[in-house]
Amino acid sequence: MFLFDTLHVAASAMNNSQLGMQVTGQNLTNAQTVGYARETLNIQTNSSRKIGNGITIGTGASVTGITQVIDKFLEERLRNSISDSTASATQEKYYSELEALLNELTGYDLSTSIETFFNSIDNIQNHPEDVTYRQMAVEQGLKLTQDINRISTEIIDIQREINSAVTNAADDINKLLTEINELNKNIALYESGGVNGSSDAVGLRDQRLAALSKLSEYINIKTVENSQNGSVTIYCGSDILLMDGVQNELLVRKQYENSDSIYFAEICVKNSMTPLDIRSGNVAGLYQANKEIMNNFSTELDNFAAGLINEFNNIYASGQGLTGYTNLTSVITFDDPDIAISVNPNLNQPISNGGFYLQLYDPNTTTTTDYYIPVEVAQPSQIDPFSLKKSPSVAGTTVNDIMLAINSINGISASVNSFGELEISTGNSGLEFAFAGDTSGVLAAIGLNTFFTGNSAQSIGINQTVLNDPSKFAASQKAVGYDVDNSVKLSAMSVKPITGLDNKSVIDFYDGIISEIMLAASTMKSIATTDSLYQASIQAQRDSISGVNIEEETILMMTYQRSFQANSKLISIIDEMLQTLIEL
Repeated sequence: MFLFDTLHVAASAMNNSQLGMQVTGQNLTNAQTVGYARETLNIQTNSSRKIGNGITIGTGASVTGITQVIDKFLEERLRNSISDSTASATQEKYYSELEALLNELTGYDLSTSIETFFNSIDNIQNHPEDVTYRQMAVEQGLKLTQDINRISTEIIDIQREINSAVTNAADDINKLLTEINELNKNIALYESGGVNGSSDAVGLRDQRLAALSKLSEYINIKTVENSQNGSVTIYCGSDILLMDGVQNELLVRKQYENSDSIYFAEICVKNSMTPLDIRSGNVAGLYQANKEIMNNFSTELDNFAAGLINEFNNIYASGQGLTGYTNLTSVITFDDPDIAISVNPNLNQPISNGGFYLQLYDPNTTTTTDYYIPVEVAQPSQIDPFSLKKSPSVAGTTVNDIMLAINSINGISASVNSFGELEISTGNSGLEFAFAGDTSGVLAAIGLNTFFTGNSAQSIGINQTVLNDPSKFAASQKAVGYDVDNSVKLSAMSVKPITGLDNKSVIDFYDGIISEIMLAASTMKSIATTDSLYQASIQAQRDSISGVNIEEETILMMTYQRSFQANSKLISIIDEMLQTLIEL
């Protein structure tokens, strides 16, 4: 009887050793598998058996299950570190793209274009009668606008790329949630009712760990495991993504700002269409790259372009070229010429009370006659809070008012064409006209005698009139071809503080933008490096617990092998003893 008991113990031990070798072999096979959690064989001593006279004997050991060696809290910290590291790495990537786009300190950057343009205006002062130098200034101005347009367009392209990446991320997150949901179901089938933390679905758990790790690359997640069936509930911030087999599908919503054509893609929960509570991960990095990095720079570039256009045109519009105009058309259109110019929604910039001079120039006699045209801003009637008297309203100067004032001058006429543009012409009078002394800003606002067109980085351009005839470049200030005083004012813009540019010069304002970008990029690089090192340290801690140590597993494999051999030998001995007993 004792021999049969011993035979049973030995056979059980051999079975345990076989399972141990299988588990150890699984660990060794997956030693290099990323995210694999080491498995261990759970063996417990069987209950002893009494054989009389108070004597008990052991009945061997049996396998209770196979479990993953894993620290759930450490896994959660690792996933959080992955989310943070991915978010900062994504932002660093787009800062690098922006730096490459700006191409600073290469001689082919926007800073160089700005300086070259203003230097070309300086050259006009040394060669006032040579049209070639005015043409060079126009060409450099065109290159400057094209460089600004290019940067603005490429920023938009990057923002579209980011939006596409957010859309792809939403698809990937949905697929991962579906995969984890299926793994939850299969794990629950295997493990429902399991005891002592044992797992009959370690392979499925490995797959789920890998999927959760991948999911944490996209968004911040928190998981809670059901102790009864092994399934996990997944949260993103305050939002539930997966719970009890119910998966919340995610969709991408287009969020427009300021009615621009460029939008921000954001991931929302389908049922409520509320933005997902994303705080880290690749998607959070994409959000920051779109809104904080690219959009902020785009806004600053627009401010720079608008300030350059407005200030330059305000000075330029009061100047004259080597030759005057015989025909000129406003850049801005007017839907109703009887409405005050100051309330026209198409204006590039506001105007103020004042006026401007229209100069008639006779090329034959080189004489110039000035005609003053006043401009008033529309003002509603107001009540004085002290006297309680009501002030009269001001209708404001209209395009028709300016047109009538011009038509009252001999040798020149004005009209509003079918496109709503103001046209001025000297016809066959042989006269030329120019503008001077604009204190209202109306010429720059409606695009008469201006150099730049547009009002943003995307729309900035050069007035077609001066492109067609560079002799019209307004370097003079008193009369057609008289001096270069206006070019002196224009070139001073590069170093003179400008109200529209935060009281900075054109060059200083743009250099300030670049400095901010460089500083932010350097800071983000440091953050990304720190996050990456922290993730590596958490990964090392995790590997020290859940990773496979090949030497330890090899020793354990030999231990199981020796145990198998010893118990096999024991069975052989018992077999010989039984044979001897039978032969007696």
